[in-house]
Amino acid sequence: MIQEKTLTCRALLGAALCAAAFAAPTLAQTPASAAPPATAASAPGAPEAAPTVRPEMGNLLLDAQRLLGEKNAKDAADKLRAAEAVPNQTPYEQHILARVKGALAQFSGDADMAAQQYQFASEGPWLKQADRLAGLYNIAGMYYNAKNYAKAIDFIGRYQQLGGTDPALIALLGQSHYLHGDYGNAVKALEVEIGKSLAQGKPPVEIQLKLLADSRNRLRDEPGYTKALETLAQYYPSKATWRSLMARLWSKPQLASRLQLDVFRLQMASAGMTEAADYTEMAALALQEGSAIEAARVLEQGYAEGLLVSGDKGSELQRLTDKARKSAAEDRATLEKDVVRAKTLPDGLAMFNYGFNLFQSGQTERGVAQMEQGLAKGISRNADLARLRLVAAYAELKQRDKALALLQALSGKTDLVGLDDCVRYWTLLLR
Repeated sequence: MIQEKTLTCRALLGAALCAAAFAAPTLAQTPASAAPPATAASAPGAPEAAPTVRPEMGNLLLDAQRLLGEKNAKDAADKLRAAEAVPNQTPYEQHILARVKGALAQFSGDADMAAQQYQFASEGPWLKQADRLAGLYNIAGMYYNAKNYAKAIDFIGRYQQLGGTDPALIALLGQSHYLHGDYGNAVKALEVEIGKSLAQGKPPVEIQLKLLADSRNRLRDEPGYTKALETLAQYYPSKATWRSLMARLWSKPQLASRLQLDVFRLQMASAGMTEAADYTEMAALALQEGSAIEAARVLEQGYAEGLLVSGDKGSELQRLTDKARKSAAEDRATLEKDVVRAKTLPDGLAMFNYGFNLFQSGQTERGVAQMEQGLAKGISRNADLARLRLVAAYAELKQRDKALALLQALSGKTDLVGLDDCVRYWTLLLR
């Protein structure tokens, strides 16, 4: 579950309190004894006079505005009640009253009252387009911060229909759908925003990617969920995201058994090992494939990280450890002789394997050179798996360009179930 506290939009709330969407136009203090302004009726042929507010009401509204500026909501409310009591209000006076009441509602965080006053103020011809947009923006933000996501969605939609384009508000649409539990519409809105970022060559917003991934997961959209996780790993890599990706790779139906050791190598480089079984299973696979030095090294790392603990002499872990250490020692003792012999063979696989053993024993540069020579000589069986193993060695040495070039040669190959995933994930990790 995405933590809701990460979605608090303090900046938007600040805008809602500071914007002047509901503030009344400047009301001049007019002496009560002043004659009323001329109207079209009193001056035939003259342009229609601008609407005005009578002094007995205007002065109360000005006082309310001043008190709001001083953050004195209680006294401002008293002034507004007095203004409401002025009889025979004109439509324009009611419009101005609604705007100042809306400003008080914003200050008080009363989204419903702000929306009601905005609706009333919008009915006359006096509210400008910019003020209409600002009102919708602020009300949507208020509803969002009040966790009334259905109303937030409604007002964001109105804002967009009126031509509003502010990305800070529109970005809340997908989040509002998500928090309202409407994951289908959340996906639609989030993908639009993420697509805009990608089209502009910008990284998508991290929380949008996380919400998209979680929404697709809740909808049981397996391909969509995986794609969202991969995009998240591309722009905001983390151990948690990589663990999710690796878990999905491990659960892939009919994952080729010959790839399992390579998947462990990828996991070690990306997500890391989190359980004792990760180390023991990887070591057992390495022993099975004749890579005893790697098996011993994996187990030693497990002990060093505290996930493996030495037990009784006859325990399964101890038997595995003893076997790996003994086999690794035997391989190291004959390694130089084996390397010389491998060079005489027509196929490059033995040369490649002994190069990998050199790499695992700490002779990294020499080992990689030997692996490269074996690959160049030609490997008749499982050449793609050899390339994948060399990618892991390049990655450990931080030779990124060499690894990516080798991955390019593997791209698009699907003869082993899971190979294309390994290639894609190594590419993501290295980039």
